Amino acid sequence: MSVNRVKEQRKGLFYYVIVIGYVGLMTIAFYVSTEKRGIIPALPTTLRYVCDAGIIVLALLYFLVTYMKNRIRVAMTLAWIWSFPYIGMTMISLLIWIVERMDLNYIGRGLINVGCAELNVIAVVCAIWLFGEHAVDYSFYGAMGGVVLVALRAILDYGPAEFIRQYLALVLSFAGDTGKAMRYMEFHDLSQGLGIFLMYYIWTFRKTKRNILLLFLSFICFTLTLKRIDVMAIAAGVVFGRYFHHLPFRRRWYFIVVFEIALIAFVYIYLWLIKEGYYKVIMNRLGIDPMSRDIIYDYYKDFFELSPTYLGRGLRYIYVHITEADRVIHVTRKITMRVVAAHNEYMTYFIELGFWGFIFWLWSNSWYRMNALRRAFGWEAVTFSLMVIFYAFVSYATDNTYFYFSINYVGFVTSGVSVLSSRKAKEYG
Repeated sequence: MSVNRVKEQRKGLFYYVIVIGYVGLMTIAFYVSTEKRGIIPALPTTLRYVCDAGIIVLALLYFLVTYMKNRIRVAMTLAWIWSFPYIGMTMISLLIWIVERMDLNYIGRGLINVGCAELNVIAVVCAIWLFGEHAVDYSFYGAMGGVVLVALRAILDYGPAEFIRQYLALVLSFAGDTGKAMRYMEFHDLSQGLGIFLMYYIWTFRKTKRNILLLFLSFICFTLTLKRIDVMAIAAGVVFGRYFHHLPFRRRWYFIVVFEIALIAFVYIYLWLIKEGYYKVIMNRLGIDPMSRDIIYDYYKDFFELSPTYLGRGLRYIYVHITEADRVIHVTRKITMRVVAAHNEYMTYFIELGFWGFIFWLWSNSWYRMNALRRAFGWEAVTFSLMVIFYAFVSYATDNTYFYFSINYVGFVTSGVSVLSSRKAKEYG
């Protein structure tokens, strides 16, 4: 089939009803991901997975009415590529749970998290099948809606002038000066997704009014919820993406080989520094405030051994461990701190999946995804996915973002849409 002959099906009123429904569902999903009370009541975070199911229903309704076949093969291929790591992690955890005879609380929580992540994948591929390249913009409108709902609450509480003053202080001080209004705008989940939106609009920027507006709005949304680690992640993604994009195809293969080796080496050195107690020493030498992460890492360093014989404790072990009872660290005789997360995905999945399971986690979320996309759609489809992988692995160093809703949804929808521009994806139709 000639690439030039691939055309979108004609859009009618029903299509735009589906668009409005999708944006509405995304607004709710991203709003609850802020975990804040906006100008509407606070809603449970589990509602975002109901929204995922709603998107799947919208796609089914549209298919029944239009019987549209465009992008079905592409969507199914993406669904498998993104699902493979979750499937593998589940199989590894099942083995650990059986060998270790783990309590049902641990098994249930692990399976729930994987199920929610898989629901996320299906919702994203439905959105890509429905809207094609517009899936990113429609998703961003929903994210922006969630930010606006919370921002209006902060403006009502603190006043427009004070809100703007604190926002400017936040940006100019690079999150060093954070007033009460800006602390209210700090989202532990949504901010990572907003960072990927900004990275996507930087990467796809064209000098048109629409692109300029989307870049500006994504910048405002991201900086309202500014996290410094996400700025580093965007910079790493864009720099390496630009370098990779200009490499000849043959050299791209060597690049991802070097990247994979460097990633594995960095992660194991990072874990070794934590295990041996050098993390805090290095942070002090560099003058970096770890914001109590050094204390948390000291707490968890005895949970694992950097040895090929270390089996692991099963998926989501740490989450259940910290929620079964209050886990308190005695910092000094007078200061205690409650452990609420490991704040480090490398340590989390080494503890949970063991030595060999952790290697699978690294490989399946980096090397496998890049090469599966290359085999399915060609080298031109890999670049932005590589950028998202860089972004995610930077965030994993200090945050528990692997199962976060927004970083996964936005990462999948942006990298999936970037695949659609490849020659092979267009030929599949």
